[in-house]
Amino acid sequence: MARQNYILHSFDCLNVSTATRLHDMGLCEGCPIKVVQRYPFHGPVIIENDHQRIGLRYQVFMSITGAADK
Repeated sequence: MARQNYILHSFDCLNVSTATRLHDMGLCEGCPIKVVQRYPFHGPVIIENDHQRIGLRYQVFMSITGAADK
C-alpha cells in the first residue's frame, strides 16, 4: 500500500481536549503527515509525522485533513 500524504487543516472542528492532545504530540495546522495504515469499517487511521506514529479515530482524521472517503 502506497503511503498517502496529507496536510492538516483546521483543528476548530475538534473538541478542545482532542485538539490540545494532538498539539502536544507535535501536530499542528499545516503540518504534513503520511498515512501509514487505514483499518477497515471506519476504524483507526495510523499516521506518521516527524518519525512518530499516531493512531487517530477515523472521524478525527477526516475532520483535520478534509479527506474524501475512499
